[in-house]
Amino acid sequence: MSKRQFRILAAGLVTAVVLAGCGGGSSSEPAAGGGSSGNGQSAGPLRMLGVEPTQGFDPATAFADASRVPMAMIYETLTERDGDGEIVGALAESWEISDDGTVYTFTLRDGIAFSDGSPITASDVVFSFERAKEGEALSGQLGTLTSVEAVDDTTVRFTLAGPMSTFPALVGRPANAAILSEAAVSADPDYFTMPTVTSGPWTLSEYTPKSQMTFTANEHYFRPPGIATIQVSFNNDPTANAAALESGSADVASVAYSDAERLKSEGTIQVIQSDQLSPLFWGWDRTKAPFDDKQVRQAVAWAVDREGKQEACWFGTGGLTYGNILRPWDAAYEEIDTYKADSREDALDEAASLLDEAGWVEPDGGGTRVADGVDGVDDGTPLAFEVPYEGNWPAAECHVQILQQNLQEVGIEVTPRKYDPAAYWGDVGNGLFTMYHGGAGAADSMDLYTNWFASGGSLTALTTHLNDPEIDAKVTEAQQVDEATSIEIIKELEQWQADELPMLVVGYQWPQVGMTQRVQNYKPGVDADSYTLVDATLTE
Repeated sequence: MSKRQFRILAAGLVTAVVLAGCGGGSSSEPAAGGGSSGNGQSAGPLRMLGVEPTQGFDPATAFADASRVPMAMIYETLTERDGDGEIVGALAESWEISDDGTVYTFTLRDGIAFSDGSPITASDVVFSFERAKEGEALSGQLGTLTSVEAVDDTTVRFTLAGPMSTFPALVGRPANAAILSEAAVSADPDYFTMPTVTSGPWTLSEYTPKSQMTFTANEHYFRPPGIATIQVSFNNDPTANAAALESGSADVASVAYSDAERLKSEGTIQVIQSDQLSPLFWGWDRTKAPFDDKQVRQAVAWAVDREGKQEACWFGTGGLTYGNILRPWDAAYEEIDTYKADSREDALDEAASLLDEAGWVEPDGGGTRVADGVDGVDDGTPLAFEVPYEGNWPAAECHVQILQQNLQEVGIEVTPRKYDPAAYWGDVGNGLFTMYHGGAGAADSMDLYTNWFASGGSLTALTTHLNDPEIDAKVTEAQQVDEATSIEIIKELEQWQADELPMLVVGYQWPQVGMTQRVQNYKPGVDADSYTLVDATLTE
């Protein structure tokens, strides 16, 4: 198969089990499986090992994948991406676009219903998007939405302030563009604690914090899923995943990088690595010293040992970058090697020179650099800070330890801090850290620059923290012009980020996903949606 076909296939598998996240899970006891439920479904359960949805189940506020993936299982959207990454109808059967590109009219499928059997109507769509426009996850991207109205029970009209070629993709944003039941949400102030009346292929039938969650097939979904029950067990011990798959007590899980090659060679467990757009990055607070100075950010970019961390922490899996965020398969990719040196010594020399120019000087006799004429910083203040990481992600711990060693070589003192994973991304979003470790995924260049770089993007608060009208204008323009012009704009943004470093991307994590032979008929996907699981079945 082609490289793109392989990427899409593998991305689909990785997406569906992103519930297993960066940490892992402990196995549950084997259950009877593989039989039919009597309606053409495999009774299950499909047993997955995963992380807890720490941001909850409210699509207006939860944007981390730990919550988005399970939400995509219980909430459906108007559109979705098919196996080739193309936008197709989900709850919407079709849509029309006005000649000026500012009005989108969606027609809902006939007979669609929520999990309690009540009809999904245009009024529910209006309610959902009016709510989303006021929420944290999509407010920035829905800023040009001037009105949404129900033309009749099955027709919804969206009016925008200007043309937006990516709008059909936006209304298919997994989980965050969820269609909610107006009646159910309005009737229960605690609805999102345990959502019951939902629009997706499964319903959330059980959620036990710190333990597990169970999903049951929604009998009213327009395309009934092939697996009746999915059980996700929570645990932070990634070393248990491979053993759970091998023993048969789990069906799908991310496996440790150290286990992946062994499982591949043995051949009893399927293991897939994909060339995903899933950057590993260092985020930082650019509102104050030391990272308000671009020279300091660039110094760190020179000092980090990208090859070293890839071998030591990811066992040679994944990919490296010296300036790009995008991958070579993206149409907007153009190679950038800004921070690639001929030798490690040359890279450290570049870093040291930039730190000297920025006013962070090495004391006589060496050691941690100190401020000397840095704006807003007392002379003699050491260049030292904590770097937190998700406590349930061993590769992240390794990566921060590598960073500590790398930056010590140029006189920067880093203290690694293992952080509670339940609070981690919330505290990132609240700007509590000077520098921090991160990893996330995007479907393509437009998805990345819209959701990571634009003000109010669904992941902007966790990645670049940008609020730049000029960048917003470029992202908006890229959405509204022809494809060739859009690609050129994205290339400009790629060059800009490599120089300004609103975040520092050093490589890519390509999850190693294990799947037992019980799981059949798996279809590919390219984002955090659940449709890749809908046609899957289980054997005995």
